Amino acid sequence: MDPHEWGLSTTAIHAGRKHNGTRSVTTPIFQTSVFELKENAEGAEFAAAVEPPQFYTRWGNPNFSEVQAVVASLEKAERALITSSGMSAFATVFETFLKPGDHVVAPAAIYLGTEQLLRRWETQKGLRITWVQNTLDAAEWEAAVTDGTRLIFAETPSNPTLSITDLAMVADLGRRRGVRTVADNTFATPIFTRPVELGIDLSVSSATKYLGGHSDLVAGVIAGSEADIAACWGTTKITGPTVDPFSAWLLHRGLKTLCLRVRRAADNAQSLAAWLLWQSQVVRVDYPGNREHPGHAVAARQMTGGFGAMLSFELAGGLAAGQRFCEALSVITRAVSLGGVESLIQHPASMSHLRTPPEVKARLGISDGLLRFSVGIEDEADLKADLEAGFQAAGLAR
Repeated sequence: MDPHEWGLSTTAIHAGRKHNGTRSVTTPIFQTSVFELKENAEGAEFAAAVEPPQFYTRWGNPNFSEVQAVVASLEKAERALITSSGMSAFATVFETFLKPGDHVVAPAAIYLGTEQLLRRWETQKGLRITWVQNTLDAAEWEAAVTDGTRLIFAETPSNPTLSITDLAMVADLGRRRGVRTVADNTFATPIFTRPVELGIDLSVSSATKYLGGHSDLVAGVIAGSEADIAACWGTTKITGPTVDPFSAWLLHRGLKTLCLRVRRAADNAQSLAAWLLWQSQVVRVDYPGNREHPGHAVAARQMTGGFGAMLSFELAGGLAAGQRFCEALSVITRAVSLGGVESLIQHPASMSHLRTPPEVKARLGISDGLLRFSVGIEDEADLKADLEAGFQAAGLAR
């Protein structure tokens, strides 16, 4: 059977096995910084190659090669590259394809770390940025692009308010205007959205989240064309955001159950998002799988098989209620990050965005009562009971 015809689960389990180089069913951990060269000519050959897997681990490693083959297959991309974190993946893309003074178009509400990276470039390298307020407005995206635009960045669903961007529209805009397009696919994962298939040039994710799936590693991935990924590898070879082989091995292990995990978590999220809409203690629910979500129609078109496992909801009681709610939970864990098998929740107003200026929080859609909820694969009834306990502790019981 042609591997290109495999389903997503088969791909996640079997893609890349040719990179193993042994008869072990599970790939060994190549915990080494350097590999023996059989002859001098081999050293010269590897030194001139793009990402040789058995030369020097900053350049490549068999554990990296195998993971990258799986991610590229899942993303329907020509090639993929693994890095030491999601942020190092984004930094690599920006360092590779942007120069001082270039212009970038990006959503006004994106992951705080990505925004901080762009603003750092804005301050230090004169990067010019146009921030798109309404990501569903094609005209606003179109108007933001200038002759000096070098990169269009999208994040869908966005962090933390789950806004949606039409990736096919952004890809078409980029092609027409000759601008490279990049999408953060962390929340959706390639199980639900494959940006490259929709015409986006580069799909970037924090592999720390769903791809790893067990809250035990930190890594990032970039997927795209052979030429673009080779260019990104050239940057990493110099800057050195190298993941360690054990983390790459953990990531490969996590990818084998990706389909099962994210689909179960998304089923939980879909059910809980619908249930939360009926709770009098909840002011709003942000989940693209709800028909009331403004981006639902676009999400239904570009997300296949589910709407992801992230949601956010706003409590009626504001800041104090949000804090009390989180402190009362026993099944759902209060923590940053997302995408593990366990459910995680955080209260941005008193945690990640405590020191964020009010006007910035308003732009990001972060109210005092907003909770970001990474739904895990626990039993749905137990998650509902835990949320009920949170409502009670927050003084919001019916």
